[in-house]
Amino acid sequence: MRSQLFLIITILLYTFSSCEPSPVDPPPGGPVILRDTTIVNIPYGPDASQKLDLGLPANRTSNTPLVVVVHGGGWATGDKGELNWLLNGLKQRGFTVANINYRLSLNSTDNYKMQVDDLDSAVQFTLRQAVLHTFNGQKLYITGHSAGGHLALCYAYTRNAAGKVKAAGSLAGPTDLFAMSYYNFNIYNPLLNPYLGMPLIPVTSASEQRYKNCSPQYQVTASSPATIFFHGELDIIVNPDQSSGLYTKLGTLNVDRKLISYPLTFHDWWADGVKVTNTLDELKTWFNNHP
Repeated sequence: MRSQLFLIITILLYTFSSCEPSPVDPPPGGPVILRDTTIVNIPYGPDASQKLDLGLPANRTSNTPLVVVVHGGGWATGDKGELNWLLNGLKQRGFTVANINYRLSLNSTDNYKMQVDDLDSAVQFTLRQAVLHTFNGQKLYITGHSAGGHLALCYAYTRNAAGKVKAAGSLAGPTDLFAMSYYNFNIYNPLLNPYLGMPLIPVTSASEQRYKNCSPQYQVTASSPATIFFHGELDIIVNPDQSSGLYTKLGTLNVDRKLISYPLTFHDWWADGVKVTNTLDELKTWFNNHP
């Protein structure tokens, strides 16, 4: 009888012990290593043109700053691919970069507002991706080339009530559309007339106000973000005075600014590796110095 009882107890103990869970190895420790990657053609709105490429640097953190890049093309043409060198170069320098497309002009009764609205939509969409993709969603920098430089400055000067744009940059961007129609009549009137919805000449109070209202030269205030300008001294598309004029006005308002002029250089300098490296390094320093 005792032997039978002992056998039953032994069987029960073995059964219960075999039901105990196996020990689980703890998950590996250490930080998650984030890789360098670019996600292309992310829609930020319903229109086919409302897409952006998001460049994400390696080893980024929640403090990694965001730069928004805006292509040129006279407000009526162009594509974000033209500024892949900016996306890749700034990403290599430790920035998250949103290189955006936007609806081109002639599609709206107010093309200027349409495009600045697109910038705003792209900016707000990208900032909302900060937690998902690991970067700083509380501040940003913005820059662009030619018409994109104009749009970047307009956004920084008129859509920054929350103060998230800490600094801006313009690469050969128009800043005074009222003056441009005078000195470059043959090129810019065919662009600006449909873009702004009215001809400037003959000048009326309405046309003068319209052209000035859409110009960074007349939008800037003492609270505008610090701005860096790049311009080729031989630019015949956008006269260098467009950068130097706004640079001077920013000085009268005590807004931090910098102007970099490239000798023997036309409207862009993407084929010149030395100047491209200088532009990227200057942008990095400018943005990092304005946290």
